[in-house]
Amino acid sequence: MVEKNIPNKELLKYLGTEANASLAQIVNGNPTVKRLEKVADFFGVSMDVFFDREKPFKAFPSAHDDNELQYKEKISLLERLLEEKDKRIALLEQMNQLVNSAENRTKSGQII
Repeated sequence: MVEKNIPNKELLKYLGTEANASLAQIVNGNPTVKRLEKVADFFGVSMDVFFDREKPFKAFPSAHDDNELQYKEKISLLERLLEEKDKRIALLEQMNQLVNSAENRTKSGQII
């Protein structure tokens, strides 16, 4: 707090605490996650600053990399399926045009 030159009263007011509360009670007590979120928001920092960690949190990197590879493979497969579907639709449209033209010729008395 000293680094940012913000009076304790401003933070306490922002947190909506009682006038007789002190910052020491908030810091040294057992603050709720909701209270920590408000303090982090007040200072514009991540909540990680409140926790003493030896290394930053990362979801299992190998699992993440594997998932990313699986998603890329699935996307590639879906793209190939869409291409195949488009080809089939085009073929069906051609067949439909042929059938319609044959029906029109038959109706007009032409023999196919």
